[in-house]
Amino acid sequence: MSKSKWNFGVKGWIIIFMCMIAYFIGGGINTDGLNIFVNALSEARGWDNAAMLTWSTYGGWAGVIFALIFGQITVRYKNGAKYVMIGSLAATVVAFYFYGHTTNYYVYALCVSVCAAVSCGYSLVAVNVIQTNWFPKKKGLVLGISTIGFPLCTMIFPYISNFLLGTVGLEGMFTAICIFVAVFTVICIFICKVTPEEVGVAPDNEPMEKAAIEKQKQEIAAYKSPWTVKKLAKEKMFWFSSVGLGLIWMVTVGIVSQLVTRLVAAGYDRGTAVGMLSVMGFFGIFGSYIWGWIDDKFGTKLASLIYCVWYVIALILLIFMFNTVTVYIAIFMVGTSVGGICNLIPSMTGTIFGRKDFPSANRLASPVTSGIKSCAYLFVAQSLRLTGNLTGAYIAMIVVCIISAILIAMIKPVQSVEGQK
Repeated sequence: MSKSKWNFGVKGWIIIFMCMIAYFIGGGINTDGLNIFVNALSEARGWDNAAMLTWSTYGGWAGVIFALIFGQITVRYKNGAKYVMIGSLAATVVAFYFYGHTTNYYVYALCVSVCAAVSCGYSLVAVNVIQTNWFPKKKGLVLGISTIGFPLCTMIFPYISNFLLGTVGLEGMFTAICIFVAVFTVICIFICKVTPEEVGVAPDNEPMEKAAIEKQKQEIAAYKSPWTVKKLAKEKMFWFSSVGLGLIWMVTVGIVSQLVTRLVAAGYDRGTAVGMLSVMGFFGIFGSYIWGWIDDKFGTKLASLIYCVWYVIALILLIFMFNTVTVYIAIFMVGTSVGGICNLIPSMTGTIFGRKDFPSANRLASPVTSGIKSCAYLFVAQSLRLTGNLTGAYIAMIVVCIISAILIAMIKPVQSVEGQK
């Protein structure tokens, strides 16, 4: 890969790492952390695991509404994406604190729902708009790097949470995580920039005169996208993309959020299972970049189709689990895919609608994909109630992957008013 591909500039790298940490926090609090939080709170408070998981689903559904609101903010206000980023992180700090400190089940339910609902702000809507603005041509590669935050979270967050749980206790664990998120929120106030033109650099860090950058900045500020919510709702390509990728995201969350439970049911002790989750995260660090490279090299559509087939094979291995070798192959396949989906979703939207129209398309794409993804928790909870294990859910997920592939295969770019891609 040419050096110019990696030439994001110092300011560009700051944005990339900011987004990586945002993905890390979103994955830790709302997905990977559930492996630790739910069991620990269930044992300490005497609450039902399945019922607790259900509230994450309800929060995810509420997140659909929040994503719509956040999306509107990014379109209506010049620094809307920054407002969404800071506001949703601040709300997470408050909600997550009471999430782990309350002994009232209804307060817990409210707080976990809020955490799930507002997470779409800092780990979906805002970061996707910001990265597409900064890197319209290099979006696949950049997302391949920044979404390393998800598998990195899978690799180390359970260990960190377990360590904190054992050293400072249940409430201390939640307090420590809150402090980390609060510090990051304050830092974002100073480093979060919605467009590169704000700090005097060009998109993709391309060489450009200051006058040209300033002109482009003014054009972006004056641009009015023709893609209203009503027009998007009538566009087939929008639905093929949002539903197709939303379904495969649901599969990802369904697998990762309950992988420890699945491994324990297969005969592994909890310590070993958590260790395997971390191994999966290690594979995912490389996987995020690989999916970004495939996206950049072969296009988002083909990368997404390969992703679906890859998951079908992984799920078959998880269903049968013949031996330890089979388990680790499945963990490798799932691990390398963890960061990929959050790369492919915004990349596909950017490919279809282009840089200038991305915020308008994203305001509806984010709630649709997020809402579908959130069904994973309810899906898993119902599977546990009905069958007592996750095998039935895995079989259904294979069918979901096939449906997703069919929808993605029908996607074509949309010509915008200015002919931008």
